[in-house]
Amino acid sequence: MQKQVYNILIVDDTKENLNIVQKVLELEGYQTKAVLDGITALSIVNEEDFDLILLDINMPKMNGISVCRYLKIEPHTASIPVIFLTADEDRETLTKAYKAGGSDYIKKPFFKEELIARVETRINIRNNEKNLENIIRQRTKEIYATQVELMYVLGGVAEGHSKETTQHVQRVSQFAYLLAKLSGMQEKAAELLKNAASLHDIGKIAIPSNILHKKEKLTKREFKEIQKHASLGAEMLQHSSLPLFKAAKIVAGEHHEKYDGSGYPNGLKGKDIHIYGRIVAIADVFDALMFKRSYKGDWSVEDTLAYMKDMRAKQFDPDLIDIFFENIDAFLKIYNLHQEKIILDKKYNRKKRGVIMEWLLKKL
Repeated sequence: MQKQVYNILIVDDTKENLNIVQKVLELEGYQTKAVLDGITALSIVNEEDFDLILLDINMPKMNGISVCRYLKIEPHTASIPVIFLTADEDRETLTKAYKAGGSDYIKKPFFKEELIARVETRINIRNNEKNLENIIRQRTKEIYATQVELMYVLGGVAEGHSKETTQHVQRVSQFAYLLAKLSGMQEKAAELLKNAASLHDIGKIAIPSNILHKKEKLTKREFKEIQKHASLGAEMLQHSSLPLFKAAKIVAGEHHEKYDGSGYPNGLKGKDIHIYGRIVAIADVFDALMFKRSYKGDWSVEDTLAYMKDMRAKQFDPDLIDIFFENIDAFLKIYNLHQEKIILDKKYNRKKRGVIMEWLLKKL
């Protein structure tokens, strides 16, 4: 296995000192770059990656403490450890050096063994920090992935346990993500919305099943009961400080608000409705009309689009619905893919039932 080569920047205004330090470290297998002043050093660190910086304190133009301060405020260089090289053991100077972000210091003149030991120790510490950062980053990704998976599961449960409604959750998320990106939303925010949209109907968990799955037309009382799911969903999610669930709270509470103010639960109007709520409102209605549900048949593409166009500036944000229609082929592509999946699932299930029946008949 090839040994890792570490890159060290040496900054000292005395050429003799630079040559000595450089020679010692290169004999130990380190890769080095040497410069005579702090300004040049700051220029180089923006062009090349370093694992450690050895920095003289007393230099003309810009002293080492000032250089270190600049290094520590820049995200690209803030984590690079700095060891000061100094003949000055004044407590005030060393205090300033540590406050500027220095990790250690080596007194001039130094022993070769001391230099090697200090450099090796600092490199090892930084490696351990990097390993810990990688572990934390990986664990954070795993936790986030678990949160997302949980949200989709909960979203499906809220919709009523059926396969068709679980797929509704997935499709609404995809439609919402596409519309978010087309509207100019940054990837991170659009991805957050995509996952948060899976809980848009989480409040339906609290709605009685006989109302939620009623095939006949709802009475006025039943309709008022089912409308409660928006505020109930927001209440369920309001205590979480996680960005994913905070976004889901907005979606759950606002996806039935209407642009003209006639929606529920709070009668919000226009841009007072969060962008997440305005996007999911379009995604949710498009999917609900286009796909068959237990209480309704699917609408034709023409009827669905005619309804949605008529709801411009009434139910839907006019700018967003315009973007939706300008890119309708992209939304219909997602729709067609899911339609094909439904047909394939039905064929598979019929075939599976046939195999089971054939096996049972042989056993009789």
